[in-house]
Amino acid sequence: MKFVGLDIGTNYTKVTNDGENVFVFPSIVAYGKKRDWSLKGEEKDVYVGEEAVHFQNVEDMEILRPLHEGRIMHESYVELAKYALKKAEGDFVATGLPVKSSRKEREEIKSKLQESLKKEVVIFPQPVGSLAFLNYETGVCVDIGFGTTDVAVLVDMEFLKGDTLLIGVDNIYESLELEIRNKTGVSITPEEMTKLLVEKKTVGRIRSGKKISISYEDIKEDYERLMRSWIDRISSRVKMLIEGLSISIVENFVLSGGGAMLPGVYEEFQRHFSEIGEVTMPDNPLTSNVKGFYKLAKLLYEEKEVEEKVEEKKEEPKEKKGRKKS
Repeated sequence: MKFVGLDIGTNYTKVTNDGENVFVFPSIVAYGKKRDWSLKGEEKDVYVGEEAVHFQNVEDMEILRPLHEGRIMHESYVELAKYALKKAEGDFVATGLPVKSSRKEREEIKSKLQESLKKEVVIFPQPVGSLAFLNYETGVCVDIGFGTTDVAVLVDMEFLKGDTLLIGVDNIYESLELEIRNKTGVSITPEEMTKLLVEKKTVGRIRSGKKISISYEDIKEDYERLMRSWIDRISSRVKMLIEGLSISIVENFVLSGGGAMLPGVYEEFQRHFSEIGEVTMPDNPLTSNVKGFYKLAKLLYEEKEVEEKVEEKKEEPKEKKGRKKS
């Protein structure tokens, strides 16, 4: 049995089938007519991930981001799942959804994925993956994603409470993109914004025959101002959710998600919660959920096997004691 952790995020999709190596690609699907030339020996009209990114400014292509604010808005999310499973094959898939997704929504998505992938699928609350990855059975996880921030409180691996906040990385990206556009006349994509902030790479556009470049130093002051306000909003909502919890529960306080990778975010978040305790952040907060999903898939399957064996033993006919009468 091969297990797969799958995390289809608003901005990036992550997948692993060994719990260590994670393949990450943009959550973008592009539909359009076949290109005039095919240089890779294959013709297709659907492009996923990095390939789709390059078609964002091509007129005859339909560019879709299947998720918005953590919600699946278009069935093209199935293309993301299929593409992910090509990169990391497996039989038993564990994935996550926002904490506040409805039971009906979860059942529909599970059914659609199982039908499309021909695999068994289980779904967990998004932040639970990071807690499982860190081997925390009790704790609080704040998962800052692109479209939402999800908060989950676990006690002995039981879901106690949680919330989905409509405050994600997209909020700060949109505000910063507006600042950049007003100053330079250039619009940049979320993928370019990530390269600018996280990788400190220079991005830009060709305008009127000139190269317009934007570096991290160019926008650092604006970014830090927007980031502090953004973290203040998230922290206020998290404090409301954990009000009244036992201090033993918040001993394991985790910050995860792609938003945690942005410059200064961990430090600012820790400052807001310094009187509660130390905030833990996984080495790679972008992939900690998907690694945890892999771990949970394996544990869940093993538990099912044990339960099935116990049931089989119960159903076995008991041998009668004593000798047979002659």
